[in-house]
Amino acid sequence: MVTGKLAAGETDGPPAFLCPRRTEDPVTSSAEKAAAGDDVESQRPIPRFLTHFTPTRYRRRLSPFSRLPKHSKIGETWHVAAKTAPDELVIADRALDIDRDGPASRTYTEWAALVDRVAAWLHHAGVRPWDRVAVLKANHMDIVILECAIARIGAIPCMFSGSYGPEAMIPMLKRLERAFLITDRHHIDKCGITAEVTADLTVRTISVDPVADRPDVVQLDDFKDAPPVQPNMREFSEPMVITHTSGTTGIPKLVMHSAESIYSLAILEVERWPGFALKRSDTVAFCDPYTHERLATMQLAMAAIGPKVIFLSDPLSPRVRELIAEHRPTLVEALPNIYLAWEPLARDPAGLFSNVREYVNSFDAIHTRTIRTFMAATKRRFPIWVQSWSQTENGALAIRPFFRFVVRRKGHRPPPTQLIGWPMPFHAKMRAIDPVTGKEVPRGEVGLIEIDQPGRCLAYVGEQDRHDLKVNGSWWNTGDLGIINKWGAVRIVDREIDRIPGGSAIEFEDLILDRIDYTTEVVVLPRAGELPVPVVSTLDDVPLSKEDWTRAVADLSPMAEPIQIRWDEFPRTGTWKIRRVALRERLFSGSQAIGIGRWT
Repeated sequence: MVTGKLAAGETDGPPAFLCPRRTEDPVTSSAEKAAAGDDVESQRPIPRFLTHFTPTRYRRRLSPFSRLPKHSKIGETWHVAAKTAPDELVIADRALDIDRDGPASRTYTEWAALVDRVAAWLHHAGVRPWDRVAVLKANHMDIVILECAIARIGAIPCMFSGSYGPEAMIPMLKRLERAFLITDRHHIDKCGITAEVTADLTVRTISVDPVADRPDVVQLDDFKDAPPVQPNMREFSEPMVITHTSGTTGIPKLVMHSAESIYSLAILEVERWPGFALKRSDTVAFCDPYTHERLATMQLAMAAIGPKVIFLSDPLSPRVRELIAEHRPTLVEALPNIYLAWEPLARDPAGLFSNVREYVNSFDAIHTRTIRTFMAATKRRFPIWVQSWSQTENGALAIRPFFRFVVRRKGHRPPPTQLIGWPMPFHAKMRAIDPVTGKEVPRGEVGLIEIDQPGRCLAYVGEQDRHDLKVNGSWWNTGDLGIINKWGAVRIVDREIDRIPGGSAIEFEDLILDRIDYTTEVVVLPRAGELPVPVVSTLDDVPLSKEDWTRAVADLSPMAEPIQIRWDEFPRTGTWKIRRVALRERLFSGSQAIGIGRWT
């Protein structure tokens, strides 16, 4: 079923195959130019993982009427946006950590100018083409500016969430084979960035704020008198950005994308979808982690259309309410668990979401109660909720729209949100296979979901064997169990490693949240040889009523007695997913999952 090696891409340099719309030299790659001496700036050797990878398949458009992205390289995002909507505002929720004296609200043109300045600072700090630059700092919009500036000078931005400790961060940093590191004082302490780490694993460590008694760490402010630098971006098919998976089951995988793969994914973002396409007139409230691959595709759509955007960094900050009240967004995008935490805002008498015509959630299935709550918060006659089931490696796998009437029934089995949608027509194919035999299972039966679509990632950095294990010809194993119905829609069941006997943890969690109004999080943990254990938090930590619990789970398969903890005691990834393995190990030392876990 699974090939031991990739079928293509094993060459001595980045592949240089011809692509539609490609404007670079189709024969000579950047690596070849550097080897020939054309790029005299880059003195450090290019790691093998940046020059040996599998090219993606390129997709130009879905239909003759499709709207296309205007560019493919994140190093030019803000400059393209400045041509699309030069005077439109993009608003951060606080001053930037990299530019504390600058305004939080700027036009696209002003943000483009800042990208140029930051690129000059980093070049002055020694960053050169093909260098890896790890970004590990507080979640904020300036991560996007750093990402674009790094790419603009031909280096490879490597975006790290600050939600992990040394046990995950140090191994991920090692995979980059001596990168530059841009960080801050808090994450130096939290992630174990000791003097030994900076000496062994980084070319130079740069902090955006002062760090006392650390001569091995230089300050970003030291380079702000830098002269301008010319852009020198990676070519279309070459590595452009590295992000990482959520890491719900262990150390996250580092996922490498090119301008080509990101462009192929962004085609879906800018398409003129009837009723829910992004509009120039929209005011977008955006609250996703800025280190995720999602930001790359989102930026291409933003640059092509030019809406007003409010970038929110801390979902629990009072600034969220203030900015939403001030700007009254028409489109809101956030993570499923951020929406869950925002339910009290949706019930605010001030009607914060009254002008919203569209809600978007990516990554995972959203809870039915959450959709119902936010749909009730808008005064628009026909609001729409767009659920996108997504992965870092592939972007959006399936999309489904929801309307008010779909989520009207409370506590219904199966929850409507478990049916997560359809793969993109004319763009992707999906199937379910038997986890043991690898053979395709009939429609209506549970199997491992595989996807075949353009835009797949190039590699897992430092773990190519894990990448190869998920490749099956043109198919990619998502690691999720699901059912494809006769109409081709996917009902997600569970992550393969997190499956429970006789049911679906995803279904049970949704039903319990919907049936007990004061629950704020519910996670059902599988345990080999024992009943699955529900772990629950409640609003203001009120005790969970035994009567409410008994009524809520009466029609579900047997589970152990629930364990109640505080909401902030759930270990979370940078995308606010629950780290189920970590939670199970914390509560039940030595307890094992049921699934195989081979593809996670």
